[in-house]
Amino acid sequence: MPLPSIETQVKVASEAADRFVEHYYDALNKHHRGTQLSQFYVSTSAKLTGAGLKPDISINGHVCAAGVPELEELIEKQGRPVHFEVQSVDAHPINPHYVLGSTNPEAQNDKGDKLSFTIQVGGTVKFGKGEDGTIRAFNDAFMLVPHWEAQGRNAARTLQRWLIVSQNSRYL
Repeated sequence: MPLPSIETQVKVASEAADRFVEHYYDALNKHHRGTQLSQFYVSTSAKLTGAGLKPDISINGHVCAAGVPELEELIEKQGRPVHFEVQSVDAHPINPHYVLGSTNPEAQNDKGDKLSFTIQVGGTVKFGKGEDGTIRAFNDAFMLVPHWEAQGRNAARTLQRWLIVSQNSRYL
């Protein structure tokens, strides 16, 4: 079976990026209510971690060597509540046949479910309450890969279909 067409790749990346951005920033905004940020990262996938992947996270040039817990700690230090206002989203397909961690790497399909892609997100973020809060511009760059466990017939609907393998965030 052939690889997905360019049109399919762009459509899949764009639609997946829109869903991802909606859910990810909603989770960031509601994080204090027990939302788990870890669900968005490759560290939640046994197949991807078994293949040696771990999230590469950098915030304002600081590498979060401890992964998602360190990211959450850095956000907490900025002051709660946090509110991200997304103003722009741009997605680009990278690899139409990403297979790292896949149980069936030889199989190809034209649906785009093996696609890896990047997302560029821009907007503003407010740290803190009311007039004491600080508003800053932000820019996030993500690379997402397929979450193999979310693609099976009996996959839990709560699983994210794409997971962050790389994130570079800047708060300006």
